[in-house]
Amino acid sequence: MSDVPFPVLVAAVFLLTSLTIVHLAMRHQNAQRALPERDAYLATHGLQAVACAHCQSTETRELGLDDAEDDRRLVACARCEKMLFRYTRDTSPHA
Repeated sequence: MSDVPFPVLVAAVFLLTSLTIVHLAMRHQNAQRALPERDAYLATHGLQAVACAHCQSTETRELGLDDAEDDRRLVACARCEKMLFRYTRDTSPHA
């Protein structure tokens, strides 16, 4: 058996697992932040209205970038779950 004490081995595995999870979460969030703006998405795919470029569905769902109340919004396809684009919600008071 190894000369490394068992508690040290458990701590090392826990640390490496935690670092891997944090790294994957950061990659996912960076990919979301790199999504194109709405106008760029429509222009890139030659669309007149919002539709999924992968499955052509017009049903979408909306998420906040950091939390549900965030004004920076992400739009995903409701059918295939692909992330489509991002935009900033208008927060000006309506008269």
